[in-house]
Amino acid sequence: MIKRSSFLTFLCLFFLCTQIAEASKKDIEIVTATGRAAIISEEHVDDTRARALEDALYSAALLGGAEIDGFSSVQAGTQLDDHFVVRPSSKIVDYDVVDEQIDDLHYTVTIEAAVGELKKVDCQNRLLNNVTMFAPMFRVDETIPAWLSHQPAGLIKDLYEQLKRKSNFELVNRSDLRLDPEELTRDQNFSYKALTSGAIRVADGDFAVSTTITLKKVAKNTSFQQEHFAEVTIESTIFVDSDYRLTQMINHQLQVPIRKILPTRFMSDLASPNQAKIRQELSSIMSEHAAELSTAILCTPLSATMVSKEDGMHIPIGSRQGLQENRLAFVSNKAVPWTVLRVVKTNTNSAVLKPLNRQRSPAQLSGQRVLFLEFN
Repeated sequence: MIKRSSFLTFLCLFFLCTQIAEASKKDIEIVTATGRAAIISEEHVDDTRARALEDALYSAALLGGAEIDGFSSVQAGTQLDDHFVVRPSSKIVDYDVVDEQIDDLHYTVTIEAAVGELKKVDCQNRLLNNVTMFAPMFRVDETIPAWLSHQPAGLIKDLYEQLKRKSNFELVNRSDLRLDPEELTRDQNFSYKALTSGAIRVADGDFAVSTTITLKKVAKNTSFQQEHFAEVTIESTIFVDSDYRLTQMINHQLQVPIRKILPTRFMSDLASPNQAKIRQELSSIMSEHAAELSTAILCTPLSATMVSKEDGMHIPIGSRQGLQENRLAFVSNKAVPWTVLRVVKTNTNSAVLKPLNRQRSPAQLSGQRVLFLEFN
């Protein structure tokens, strides 16, 4: 006969761990946990505090996820006892003590902890993407048919329209300006072009894109015919931040048959693909290019360099790039110990972060690059 208390214990653990499993779906989350330790008369207060802190850390780890092991044992007669062992399945990445209380019987410690596990993600899933499209470059072989030599301009228009239709993209069309990072990062106060036509600036957290389309004619001979192809190359270069840091290059190539040369002109015209079919193939490859380009932008990690000020760590990106209060970020390198930070204030193009662990030195974090976790 199963004891009722064991059954009730199982139900309690079941509902507790259902909540814990839901909490563990996120890679990293902030939880609040409280630990208590009974005061032993002969024990030093620091030892009591350490036990209370250990209890709080264990509770926080459980909130991030748990594993349950169970077994049964037979007592005297036919009595069956169920036993359950609950272990944390998550890690405490960082924590801060937010409250401590002591009375005659107990020492109580309340902590705020970042629990979970940082996993390498394939895509950042940025919420908002500000993209400046600079002037395209066309390289067209002079042997390309005249009607085909005008297609690159239409392809660029298709690319712009496809990106513009995406709800999380905000496009700026600067097709009148060639993307030259060295020129664009130069002091604009001494630039005649900037003074007369206005300076163009890409903000931190935003993107700049330049696309080059190349058309070459390729001929292939067989025993009975000669076939002409248009070799199409579409290459987009993606830069990010105000210093135009190169992040990725997207490249697509295609050979499109444009003409067959047979013994008679009638046979050649009959066998050659029509212009509508060629345009359709070019449009198809540009759709693939637009999709891969947008994915590359969406998946680029959102990061910024921090500057320490009195009210926290300041960064030059904000709500315009999709940041909201309580968003988490982290710093981890050889110079700085693992640190989790949280957004406490956002403006359009700036935000203020504070480390979860208040013991972290602002001077040590200043100048470090902070990386934001994946957007949901």
